[in-house]
Order: sequence, then structure tokens, then C-alpha cells
Amino acid sequence: MAEVYEFHVTGVVGPVVRAALPELSADSQSRVSVLTGTAASAEAIDELLRRIGNAGLKTTHILITRESRWQHSAMPADDAPAGD
Repeated sequence: MAEVYEFHVTGVVGPVVRAALPELSADSQSRVSVLTGTAASAEAIDELLRRIGNAGLKTTHILITRESRWQHSAMPADDAPAGD
């Protein structure tokens, strides 16, 4: 399974920035946005960080997971892992 990267950035990600980063999905809250996607290599992550910065966004932190929390929350109940 590919690792999922969550780039947490300050500010709201609007349509222009979304168009500039089509390989990432975006979830914007009031002051923080999460850009989610996969990357094939460390160089690809560096390139995404450069492009995020060029779009005027400041990355506050990055999470590396097996599955995005945002994708998990949208999972149908039948597909969700069993709880404790």
C-alpha cells in the first residue's frame, strides 16, 4: 500500500491553488487546510513542497500514513475497520 502524505498548511486552499496542485486533494477549514496525496520518491515530496510554497502556502507539518484520515472518514460503514 502506498504511503499517503498530508501536508498541513496555513490558510484556505482556493480553486487557483487546487488547480496548481491537481495530484493533491484539499480539505480546507477556517485557518488550516490539508492537502493529501501520494508521492513516488523523496524528490517528488520535495517538488510538492516547492510547489506548495510557490502557491503562497506555509506548510506547518506533514503526516505520513498508510491511509488518509480524511479518506477513512468518508469510508462506507461496511468497509470501516472494526472498533475496539
